[in-house]
Amino acid sequence: MSNTLFKLTTSEPILPQTRGKKELFGTIRSFFAKKYQGLNEWFGIEEYKSDRIWYYGTLSLMFFLPAITYVISKLIWS
Repeated sequence: MSNTLFKLTTSEPILPQTRGKKELFGTIRSFFAKKYQGLNEWFGIEEYKSDRIWYYGTLSLMFFLPAITYVISKLIWS
């Protein structure tokens, strides 16, 4: 099997299909927005903003409290 090359019949130049940075960031943002909405729907917190604040606030405390405790203990005892 050989690769078939297609010939253009017009004399127009072929321009590459490039994506702009704005479109790329929009694509990334829409990807994370879909995942965020899916996560909220999975946990049943998509309806009320206060539910999301409580959930993500508690989740962030789970990570930040041990990290802050570790940093403070290193500053005091080292």
